[in-house]
Amino acid sequence: MIRTQVSLLQKEYEQARKEAESQGISFAEFVRRSIRSNLPQGAGPPWMRYAGFVESGDPHSSQTIDELVYGTKD
Repeated sequence: MIRTQVSLLQKEYEQARKEAESQGISFAEFVRRSIRSNLPQGAGPPWMRYAGFVESGDPHSSQTIDELVYGTKD
């Protein structure tokens, strides 16, 4: 991890600090998340950012994805 220094207006700092506190995270983590959310996504397909986002609860769901997408075979 690289350590850096950023200059903020007093009001910006106070608002960011309060928002971090309301989210239950450190100010540093709030800044990291804010930066990440404004950076371009990786070179992969845009839908990949959602991969693994939702859990189905089915431990075999990866084995039945074709069935979910294309339906059952007749």
